Parts: sequence; structure tokens; C-alpha cells
Amino acid sequence: MTISRNIRRKGRSIAGILALMLLAVLPAGCGYTMKSIYPAGIHTIAVPIWKNNTFRRGLEFRLTEAIDKNIESRTPYRLAPINQAQTELTGTIVSVSEGVLSNSFTTNLPQETQITLVVDFTWRNLHSGAVLSRRVNFAASSTEIPQIGQQLPDAEQMAVERMAKAVVNQMQKSW
Repeated sequence: MTISRNIRRKGRSIAGILALMLLAVLPAGCGYTMKSIYPAGIHTIAVPIWKNNTFRRGLEFRLTEAIDKNIESRTPYRLAPINQAQTELTGTIVSVSEGVLSNSFTTNLPQETQITLVVDFTWRNLHSGAVLSRRVNFAASSTEIPQIGQQLPDAEQMAVERMAKAVVNQMQKSW
């Protein structure tokens, strides 16, 4: 009896050791990490209204608002006024272009459109002056199939939201 108990105990302890070794090696081998994807030590960010070099009125307000919402919902950062923030994200809408990708065979009206926003932006540390991220001619496109009653501003808003998400993605640490 005692021999079989000792064998079972040794079997359990060996199995336990193997399980611990597997758990220790598995995350490293698969690329998983417990570290944050955002730079450490940053807690606040100021996002002033972006500049708009296009003739599309109000686009800068919609883009800034979409960026604010993305920062609040997807990052550990808190929005703050410029005099209380550690970092600042500034940008300029450089261009907006729209193109018709396909027309309806029956009406020859646009069936599929693409709107592309191009921006320049800089995210910098206000204390040290270091540039954390900078992009020039950064583009994001939105391909839309307008539904009956859908207007150009609807497709434009989708492009704005896609750009905001892309800008906030650029705030992650580089691998």
C-alpha cells in the first residue's frame, strides 16, 4: 500500500512540476505579454481642436470629438486641459477626397464610394518636449455603399471615425 501511495505522490508532483513549466514557457513562446501596449508613465493628454486645411466646414470638430471618444474608451489616458496634461496630441486635416468606385447599372448613380482623409499629427510630451509619435500624410479611407436616403455626411462620418481609431492606434508602443 505504501509503495503505491509513494508512486502516486511522485506522479502527482512530477505532473505538477510539468504543468508549472508549461505555464511558464507557454506565454513566452506564443507572444503573449502582460505589459501594457501604451507607454508607461503617461496619464493625461490634451487634444485641442485640430486644424482644417480643407473646405469641409466642421470636419475638424467631428474628428477631434471622435479622437477624444477613442482615447477615453480605448486607452488608459485621461483627457485634460493643456495646462494640466502631460502630453498633447495636435493635428491638421490636410485633405479629404471622395471617389466613386462603381455606379448603378440602372440609374448610373454612385453605388459605392470611397472617402479618404489625410492628416498630419504630432503627439508630444509637454514636460520634456519629446515627440512620442508623429505622422505626416497619414491616410484612412472608408468605403461605403450608400443606402437609400444616405447622404455624403453619413459616409464622411464613417471616414472620420475610422481616422480617429487609426490615430489612437498610433499611440501604442511600437513592437
